[in-house]
Amino acid sequence: MIESADEFVQLRLSGGNADYQRIKQEEAPLAVWLEIARDHPDMRFWMAFNRALPEEVIRLLGEDEDWRVRAKIASRRDILEYLSGDDHDAVVSSVASNPGTPNDALVRLASHHWGQVRDRASKQIEERDPK
Repeated sequence: MIESADEFVQLRLSGGNADYQRIKQEEAPLAVWLEIARDHPDMRFWMAFNRALPEEVIRLLGEDEDWRVRAKIASRRDILEYLSGDDHDAVVSSVASNPGTPNDALVRLASHHWGQVRDRASKQIEERDPK
C-alpha cells in the first residue's frame, strides 16, 4: 500500500519498473490520493494509471483541467459515460474507442463534430449490433 503522497511521488520519479508497477496497482488511503491531487498536480496524470483509485478520485480526475488526465481516465470503464460529454476531442476519442463505453454514449458520439470520434463510435455500434 502507498502510505503517503511523498511515497507516490518518489515511486514515480525513481525510474524503476517495479516502482512504476506499484503506482499502477497499489491502493492508497483516500486522503493520500486527495493530497497528491492537491499538492502535486503534475502527478495527476500518473494517478490516472492506478487501477485501485476510489470512485471519488476517478471523478475528480475526470474533471481535471488537463485534457491528458481526462483522456487517460477515460480509458476506465467506470467513467466513460461521464466523459463522453467532455469538450476535448482527444478525451471523447478515447471514450469512443473504448469497448466498455455504454451504447447511449456511443450513439451521442456517433454525431460528434470530429470525424474520427464519429467513425470510432459508429464502428463500435456496428460491431455490437451487426446488421
